Amino acid sequence: MNNLKELRGNISVNEMTWLILGGEKSIGQKPVSGLDYLVAATSGIPKSSVENLANVLNIPMRDMAILLNLSYKTLTRKKKDEVFGNLVSSLSVEIANTVAKGLAVFEDTERLNRWLHKENKALKGQKPFDLLNTPTGIKLVSQILGRIEDGVYS
Repeated sequence: MNNLKELRGNISVNEMTWLILGGEKSIGQKPVSGLDYLVAATSGIPKSSVENLANVLNIPMRDMAILLNLSYKTLTRKKKDEVFGNLVSSLSVEIANTVAKGLAVFEDTERLNRWLHKENKALKGQKPFDLLNTPTGIKLVSQILGRIEDGVYS
């Protein structure tokens, strides 16, 4: 994941999402569209992708289990190449996409992670990170990142 910082300005959010999820080693062929991510989520995202995502977010797997609405035991039992079901895979893709968007906005994983863990007025004092465990929360965080990217105070 060291190359994320170097690549962030040169690639699309779609490609960054792919890298966050482990790229070719974990997901296989680079997705061309959102539909490709739907197919990947339906096929199942491997545990190695979830581990890559946790590394980018700089969180332990225990916290990743909470984000994915899984028990820590279930998460740790999986082998690296075992895939998750549709729901966990879809959440993983959506979180990775939001993180990719955040990297495009903040241009640095440390700055993004600080923002994710800081209370936000636009979220009525909640931390963006705490909302990443539901599709609605992910959408809200993504919308706020879009507003920040557009220069709107958020």
